[in-house]
Amino acid sequence: MSNERSILCGDVKGDRLPFDDKKPLSLHLWGKGENVSLHISDIRSQLLRDIPSFFHDLIEIATYVYCADQAITRGGDGVDNFGENWRRTLFFRIAVRNPDLWNSSPLKDQLVETLSFLSEDEYYFDFVELKNGPLTQKHLELNVDPPEEVMLFSGGLDSLGGAIEEAVINSRRIVMVTHKATHKFNRRHRRLLDLLSSAAVHKPLHIPVSINKSKFLGREYTQRSRSFLYAALGATVAQMFNLRRIRFYENGVISFNLPISAQVVGARATRTTHPQVINGFANIFSTLSGQPFTVENPFIWKTKTEVVSDIVKAGCADTIKFSTSCTHTWAMTKLNTHCGTCSQCIDRRFAVLAADAQEHDPKEAYGVDLLTGERDEGEPKAMLAAYVETANEVADMTALEFFGSYGEATRVLNHLNGSPDSTALRLYELHHRHAKCITKVVDDAIAQNRSAIRKRQLPANCLLRLVCDSGGVQADPGDSNTCPTHEPTNNYICIRGQCWTIRYDGNEEKIYTPDIGFYHLQILLDNPGSTFSASELDVMVRRMTKNELYTSVCPGETPFDEGVSVLGQSDAGPVLDDDAVRSYRTRLHEIDNDLEKAQANNDLGKIEALANEKGWIESELSNAQGLGGAIRKLGDDRNKVRNRVGNAIRRALKKIKQYDKHLSDHLQKPILNLGHALSYVPRDGLTWSSTSTQNN
Repeated sequence: MSNERSILCGDVKGDRLPFDDKKPLSLHLWGKGENVSLHISDIRSQLLRDIPSFFHDLIEIATYVYCADQAITRGGDGVDNFGENWRRTLFFRIAVRNPDLWNSSPLKDQLVETLSFLSEDEYYFDFVELKNGPLTQKHLELNVDPPEEVMLFSGGLDSLGGAIEEAVINSRRIVMVTHKATHKFNRRHRRLLDLLSSAAVHKPLHIPVSINKSKFLGREYTQRSRSFLYAALGATVAQMFNLRRIRFYENGVISFNLPISAQVVGARATRTTHPQVINGFANIFSTLSGQPFTVENPFIWKTKTEVVSDIVKAGCADTIKFSTSCTHTWAMTKLNTHCGTCSQCIDRRFAVLAADAQEHDPKEAYGVDLLTGERDEGEPKAMLAAYVETANEVADMTALEFFGSYGEATRVLNHLNGSPDSTALRLYELHHRHAKCITKVVDDAIAQNRSAIRKRQLPANCLLRLVCDSGGVQADPGDSNTCPTHEPTNNYICIRGQCWTIRYDGNEEKIYTPDIGFYHLQILLDNPGSTFSASELDVMVRRMTKNELYTSVCPGETPFDEGVSVLGQSDAGPVLDDDAVRSYRTRLHEIDNDLEKAQANNDLGKIEALANEKGWIESELSNAQGLGGAIRKLGDDRNKVRNRVGNAIRRALKKIKQYDKHLSDHLQKPILNLGHALSYVPRDGLTWSSTSTQNN
């Protein structure tokens, strides 16, 4: 393994560590070398009670895990979630007050199993006795009205909806436990608390807990283990009030977190409130407290749109603009409180628009507008395209097609209460409602912006242009290159809207932003063992794209003027070589035969499409002819054609390497050969499809 690390927590010895070749990470909550400050006194000062010993250990363990998660990177941005550097092996040696308990089974087993699923890492723990810990100050108990619920409050839309449901709608006494990740939230959290207190019968008790750490401990931003710290804080507060339950509030679509794309599910996905994680937390807390302890998510069957609608119906719409969903907190400003590009911002804005609550969530608060804002090439654009395309598909799926496409949906049923059949139906209906909300927002936006879309006044990389240009991200069921949603093949490369979808060896499919190189690569993969010249591939791709994608060039390449052959303007051979001319004339013959059949069947749509293609090919041949009908000399030498095609394929391979190392390793010499002769020669007879489904 290439991403292994030992973590020494507290005043512990560094001998007999499993990874001797790497310097261990040292974390200290107190004493010499202190680099982490846990303000646990916030709890004691609010409640005037001491923290039970077992739960004091719990909070410190969760703090160490959280800090190590941030300090040890996963190998850099864009690494595939199953790549060698994504999954880390972490060995913790932690000083605790109750080492025998924490080293015992089942507690250690429960801890390892839950954290491994939560963060997709491999965990090992060695608990030793705490010898030089800080003194615990004793307090007299304060006579306060006991709360009825303890909930985790992040200040996002979902947790805000939970606080409103508990304190405003149901008039319950609640404690809201918050982990203060950044001071930027302080003012917004105070404003939310003021508004909630004004609307509620009983003023909520807010308990913020903060962790300060050295700057070098904040390099990894995925922070998947944050929910463990969050839950540990909540369970400790509940224990101090003699309660046996805590509640997360998060909509079901995020909680179940079904795979959409590598860009979303890999380093950016969260399992914060996944049912398996929720149950794991409950098992840990039950073992610690010695009696049943439950962890619940009352919003598991709600979409985010439904959460927003309920906030508005409760008369608390004025709280929405003070909630914060964005994960890119480093980019937050007073004006732009949300980046608008991360998956949480996308999810939030769609929900607000679908609930018709946009007047309470000004679009000026977003760095990039969801519908008309220009997005950077690469991941931001691909993620949004994948989000909308998934909604397009799920909105039209039956329950059977849904579970056939998302195997994770079937696996999650084991962690939910109720009969499998009824729970499966609720799971499908949840995602179907969510998808319908997304597609309605897009449809309404297209109608409202139809003039600007028609005049191409919107940025080229905004959502509405992605949807509307060249078929957009909406898949056409009649197009053989689109990807149906059932019976997936193990290896396919196909177009989904404007983006490319590739699946290799039965692994998760990956979605990539448009690039002409994927057209070249698709031809090679579809024809294993065949050899192509660069000019032949060039002509084939031009025929597939009608030259529309050649308007996008990379630095150092020359854009082509309209009407000029892509093969250039020097005197170094024919504009179209023999292979290209033969390919064109063969296709013209095929078109003539297809036209006869279409005319016999009075298929007007087919006739028009074939006539357009025939006209384009004849125009290409005509443009290539000089005096006397001979093929004109090449307007560029063949090396430039070869370089252009080769560079396009290499750009595509670079994108693949970023998100699918397994496929990238496969597409190397001698399997994939570039140069004057291009070929794909796989071992063991491996074949590819240009659609994602099998032909039955």
